[in-house]
Amino acid sequence: MRRLTQYGGGTVALVMTPDLILDMRNAAKTLVTQIHIGRQFDETGVVPRLGPDVPQWFGETIGFWDGEALITWTSNIQGWISHGAHEFSGKLQSIEIYTPREDPSGKLIGLRHEVVLYDEEAFVEPVRIVHYLDKQRELNEGDPFEIMECVPQSFPVDGHTTPMSPGQTFEYTVPDIYGRPWAQIWERYHEEGMERPRERGPFGL
Repeated sequence: MRRLTQYGGGTVALVMTPDLILDMRNAAKTLVTQIHIGRQFDETGVVPRLGPDVPQWFGETIGFWDGEALITWTSNIQGWISHGAHEFSGKLQSIEIYTPREDPSGKLIGLRHEVVLYDEEAFVEPVRIVHYLDKQRELNEGDPFEIMECVPQSFPVDGHTTPMSPGQTFEYTVPDIYGRPWAQIWERYHEEGMERPRERGPFGL
């Protein structure tokens, strides 16, 4: 999931209401997780979901409160959008736990955010991530929340990542963004004449 990668943004803004929580990251205007409190997933499709049986860019998330801890479940994620990080399939799901961090006087100083990722197609076993968020200010204090923008300056040219300057013209094949384009580029430019192994190796690979 993009918000857990190096491109997920270094700043988090949490907007909380009784029924909906927004986890916003500063890497892009669209990088928002909507946490629907108290709702239930429809489990009749390929994966649990809230809306239509169509994968969503960041999936769909439900949650509930356990005392001061917020527990969330994310499912229905559009798979194979790695954005330079680990691969994941459409079966990726996550359980996340947000818990407050306090100083000795009881003042809120931040959050502990624990994530467990499950993906039977992409992972050998679940992946656990724990990181700590420091509180910087209240939502309506200081400068407005700053959003970064993604502007590409490198493109795949003849199978290699190539920086391109404004005004340059080159041939570009639009990738199948949902079909592991990095693998397609590698196979097209770097595996000419190669064949996939027909039998499994000694380790089952």
